[in-house]
Amino acid sequence: MPDEDLARAKSVLRLRGRSSRRAVTPEQRAAAAEAVAAAVLALPQMASARTVTAYGAMPEELDVGPLIEALWDLGVRVVLPRVASATELALHEYRRGDELCTGPYGLKAPCPNAPVVPVEHVDAFVVPGVAFDLACNRLGMGAGYYDRLLAHARPDAIVIGVAYDEQIFVSVPCSPHDRPVDVLVTPGGTFWRRSRPLTTSS
Repeated sequence: MPDEDLARAKSVLRLRGRSSRRAVTPEQRAAAAEAVAAAVLALPQMASARTVTAYGAMPEELDVGPLIEALWDLGVRVVLPRVASATELALHEYRRGDELCTGPYGLKAPCPNAPVVPVEHVDAFVVPGVAFDLACNRLGMGAGYYDRLLAHARPDAIVIGVAYDEQIFVSVPCSPHDRPVDVLVTPGGTFWRRSRPLTTSS
């Protein structure tokens, strides 16, 4: 697909994805947050994960607050991204009781003085998206922050996309640099990318 056509297709789907997630009712949001938290924790790779990156959810995004609370209860170190420049995310530890600062785009993120965590220390990344398909392709907001961050992740780290069922589409247009997720978790199911095993080898 030519670059201009790809960019147009992404823009159209981005509008559809954002509209779909905005339409989710408050009751559905609360139930979805709990269901997704339980499903993420049930992933086999999470049993050995000691450092997990989550995110400060925007109002229309799936809330990972219940997942973060559960991770803290399990003694897992939680990390959140912060926009550090026009192109890069920095990862900072987020501990229970820590204050979050409002960064670019209105994102809630750790304050700049929070401890920095190297991306190579992260065992699992829980990432939002605007739209996904069942092949685990992900469409973000278009700035490419997560694509660049995940390019530095360890090969054995798992990337988990979380979303509402309404954000799943038949096909997500992709560029070669677009990073798919290894598994997509929604309230309605868990969908694995074919190249990623369902269970870890013992």
